[in-house]
Amino acid sequence: MKNLLFTAALAVILLGHAATATAQKAESKIPVYAEIGLGLNKTLYFGDTRAKLNQALGGSAKPGTGNNILAGFYVAPQKWRGLGVGSRISGSFGAPVEGDFGDDYIFNCYNLALAAKYYVLSREFGRGLYVRGSAGFGQLTTKRFDEETNFYRHQYALGTSFMGGIGYTVPLKGFSLGLETEFETASRSGTVDGLGDTTFRSGQVGVNVILGF
Repeated sequence: MKNLLFTAALAVILLGHAATATAQKAESKIPVYAEIGLGLNKTLYFGDTRAKLNQALGGSAKPGTGNNILAGFYVAPQKWRGLGVGSRISGSFGAPVEGDFGDDYIFNCYNLALAAKYYVLSREFGRGLYVRGSAGFGQLTTKRFDEETNFYRHQYALGTSFMGGIGYTVPLKGFSLGLETEFETASRSGTVDGLGDTTFRSGQVGVNVILGF
């Protein structure tokens, strides 16, 4: 799955470059904006996800904190008055937390989504206050390190996720700098011994610094 997501990320970047090149050749240029970002997150469990992870891994832990990394692009013609649509790939990488039995427990997510961003006050893409939404698919990976056996137990799940965010962008010379908060909710399915196919509902809240160009 990681290879698939890395391939998808490369496709996003190449598609962005292709769209930019096409726009530059057209008589009426279509603005294409790219972004990369880093941030901090807090993992969220919804419903009985922690109990399911406990059964899957033989132990669990409270949700921890971690880091976000993201990249994306938006097509935003001027006549759309601040609206841009495109694609976004992101990863949330949790720092190890101490589990129920003193072992390390790690929680990571990867996501590729269709995204839209709208600058609500300026009506100019890349300037001022904006709201963002995205819907996509991805993978949940959880790992528990058992010190007695010196072995990682893994649980994987695939499914959909939805993200919403609000932020502010300051245009600078040749690039822009933004700060945003986001919320994610996801429903992903995986197979657990003794339970069969199981749905894990999770998410995160995060803060990201965004570099646009």
